[in-house]
Amino acid sequence: MPVVVDDRLLFDVLAGTAALPLTRELETGGLYATSCGYYRLGRALTAGSGTGSLSGLLQALEPEVRSQVLRALADLPRNIGMIHPRTTVPVMLGLRVRRLLNMINAETLAVAVLIGGAVAVTIDTPLLRQGAADLGLDYQVFG
Repeated sequence: MPVVVDDRLLFDVLAGTAALPLTRELETGGLYATSCGYYRLGRALTAGSGTGSLSGLLQALEPEVRSQVLRALADLPRNIGMIHPRTTVPVMLGLRVRRLLNMINAETLAVAVLIGGAVAVTIDTPLLRQGAADLGLDYQVFG
């Protein structure tokens, strides 16, 4: 099933350490990132302190793998899907869920709706989980 991943799982994909189900989706073209998650990851890796939850992961990598991640960040691999905001924003605006969503959660759910897939995160977020349930979307935590 196609899946949209959060920023941490995107990091794992770029570092080559993603869980097997995500690796399989990557191989079949069914793995998607959001522009918000991609930006958050890029910002953390290029301007982070090196001690944060994402920038610390980068610092812990071997230099060769670190360079690989930064190259992939600068030119996201084509087998990672990303849907243009011209398509996602109207869907974001049309989401009917019980609680008001922030931008990153709305984009994540909109992408999942558009791909007919699941949401995959590293940390359970009640607002996102509830929104996924409201929309009938599969929600997976890879912790």
